[in-house]
Amino acid sequence: MMLSRRDKLFLISLLPFSLSVLAVLVILLFTVVANSLDALKVFCIQLLTSSVWDPENKVYGVLAPIIGSLTTSLIAVLTALVLSILLAILIAEYLRGFSREILSSIVEFTGGLPTIIFAIWASQYLVPFLRDAVMMPLHSYLSFISIFSCRPVTGFSVFSAGIALGISIVPYVTSIILEAYQSIPVAYREACYGMGATKYESIRILLSLARPAVVAALILGFARSLGETTIVVATIGNSMNLTPCIFAPGYTVSALIASQFGNAYLYPYAESVLYFSMLIVAVISLVLSLYASSVIIKWRSRIVV
Repeated sequence: MMLSRRDKLFLISLLPFSLSVLAVLVILLFTVVANSLDALKVFCIQLLTSSVWDPENKVYGVLAPIIGSLTTSLIAVLTALVLSILLAILIAEYLRGFSREILSSIVEFTGGLPTIIFAIWASQYLVPFLRDAVMMPLHSYLSFISIFSCRPVTGFSVFSAGIALGISIVPYVTSIILEAYQSIPVAYREACYGMGATKYESIRILLSLARPAVVAALILGFARSLGETTIVVATIGNSMNLTPCIFAPGYTVSALIASQFGNAYLYPYAESVLYFSMLIVAVISLVLSLYASSVIIKWRSRIVV
């Protein structure tokens, strides 16, 4: 398609802004990589195999925070999966008119809340509730399973942080799933009812059609929760602890950076190690986000006629 002169001028005017955003991303990655080199040269693979954080003796390991970040994000995604699909179906299929607008507005409003609100609410109310209603019963009856083997004393744990994170990303994941579900052409729905399918059966069929987009939404939610700081710092317990039990306190990379970066300049290589851990999370998030975005683009090109 040939572009008019005005279209070409408009395109050229947009290029500086697009390139500036790309340049900022490149500069950020370059800065993180450059500041990570000292730690890589001195400690190398030890950073990924050790969980000891002893700046005074120049002993560093970030295995526990990396595992903690992945574990809390996985719990968050599993939590968001159930709540987001139910919310998306409720809004798309069962609510009409004013009630749909109200619930949609609530979801959008919740997604815009500052994370400090989630953090305070989770630390004061969600963590004690999970400890008494979920963690203690699971520990009492299923303590022979390693992930439930430790006694939840305070409730501040990897599990609590994951649940709190999951609740915080529900609006984000719901909006993606809802958009994908509603973008399925009406012809598919009409075909379901034409074959005599019930509403429940048609929803199942439409969800199966939207499955790649749902998976992509969960991957994006996983990538987003990897870098969350405030909620995790308030709920995870902040302990350099490497254990299979999700009821124990732990650390994530973002929580480690938040708690240690202020004094890191006082110790040799501490800042560089923190930059290295930041680089690991950034690379994982970037790769997952790019992959999820490509999945959604391919799915839309196939499903939308």
